[in-house]
Amino acid sequence: MSTPIGGSNSQYFTPTQLSRINAAMRGETESPFKAVPASQDGPQDVIIMRAPGEGDLTQSVDPRQLHKQLAEKGVEVQEQLETVGVTAKVDQKTAEKLEKEGYLVFDNRPRDLWPGLPKIQVNLDSGDNAMPVVDPVALTKADSLHQQGITGKGQVVAVLDSGFDHPQYDLLAWQDVVDGSPKPIDPVGHGTHVAGDVLATAPDAKIVAVRVMDEKGQGRPSDIIRGLQWTIQNKEKYGIEVINMSLGAGPDGLPDRQDPINRAVELATRMGMTVVAAGGNSGPDARTLGSPADSASALTVGATLDRQQVSDFSSRGPTDDGLTKPDVMAPGEFIVSWSVPGSEMEQTGKTVQALRDMSGQQLKALLTAKPQLIQGLGLPRDILRRSPEEIAKIIKSGLPPVYIPEEGLVAAPGTSFAAPLVAGIVAGLEQANDLDPRTLKEILRNTADPMPGFSANEQGKGFVDAQEALDQVRQRS
Repeated sequence: MSTPIGGSNSQYFTPTQLSRINAAMRGETESPFKAVPASQDGPQDVIIMRAPGEGDLTQSVDPRQLHKQLAEKGVEVQEQLETVGVTAKVDQKTAEKLEKEGYLVFDNRPRDLWPGLPKIQVNLDSGDNAMPVVDPVALTKADSLHQQGITGKGQVVAVLDSGFDHPQYDLLAWQDVVDGSPKPIDPVGHGTHVAGDVLATAPDAKIVAVRVMDEKGQGRPSDIIRGLQWTIQNKEKYGIEVINMSLGAGPDGLPDRQDPINRAVELATRMGMTVVAAGGNSGPDARTLGSPADSASALTVGATLDRQQVSDFSSRGPTDDGLTKPDVMAPGEFIVSWSVPGSEMEQTGKTVQALRDMSGQQLKALLTAKPQLIQGLGLPRDILRRSPEEIAKIIKSGLPPVYIPEEGLVAAPGTSFAAPLVAGIVAGLEQANDLDPRTLKEILRNTADPMPGFSANEQGKGFVDAQEALDQVRQRS
């Protein structure tokens, strides 16, 4: 039974780690958020599919017939996923038996879908805690599009994420496939930040928010699939042309055609929607892309500091199928967007900012009073025996570069925030000329600016160039 890698990585803070750090700063003895168990005995949540035959990845799958077949084998089917398969509960022995009979059994237990926040080494020698200012709109040349009236007007982008919560913005539509909340919510704050990033490069686009993560930033692959299927079903109703997916786990060892999420991505693409996927924050090692970023159909985006430097944390290819990924790069460090009051991301911003502003003596006193922070921050066990100056250097150099530039905003790093900048550019290109997803993807790849010193599996085709892409799109008119 396939189990995505995901989870621990020394290069970034997972959502569970962040929640523990925030809880410790609030004076709570332990985090209210529990880590996803690595394993469990007895029946486990899975997605069961039929192995695809030769030809069409999205050949018709009748979940009702599959349901009937599995029920006759004594399998407890829970839900039918159109075009993909069914969810069920099976033990390891049953899973192995089904796989021998030609079925595909995919682990559907909850996992971190929000990739977390990468660590970036900061230079403390100057004694200046100020963070760099990045203008992603100018860097991608989206500002040039805006000057020509290409602002995403009339276009709709679906954001599949942790939700949405911004009272000054009216969503075109809202769907919660996790808890069924009738009103927009975003306890994590991640989806709201992502939606704001889309609107940075496509300020006149409309947003459809589809919540597929719970309040912990976790969810099941079937939640992602149901979110994609809802989007597909409502494409014509809302005019959805672009989907942004700043989520996913680590590589799962499955070929593209056997991954249930990628099957749904392929169907969405065939239905005429460009699916933009964040590459992930598990770099700099190779082969660190997971679904949906490793989908052949997705437009996969990696992260950079600027037009010359690929971020160390940005996940690299090739994929399990040997595909060169990501496709293009976009700014993914110090990206400023909307913050949700009280959300996990805002609390993280305030926590990190407070730690960064403390002296060595203050940090030592804090660790003494709240020793749970030592483990939460991944500090050496003997940290309290070190000098205040050394304590300050160790802590501050390993913090994620998150901060609160002003009330209502938060700045953060990650491919999560590079992808929606490209999704907004795609919306602008759609405004200029209604082209199919595969054509738009190739135009963005072919017009990207190569980044010297980086391989194709580090940078894809290079840094996205919105103006060059627009010129090519207009030539197709």
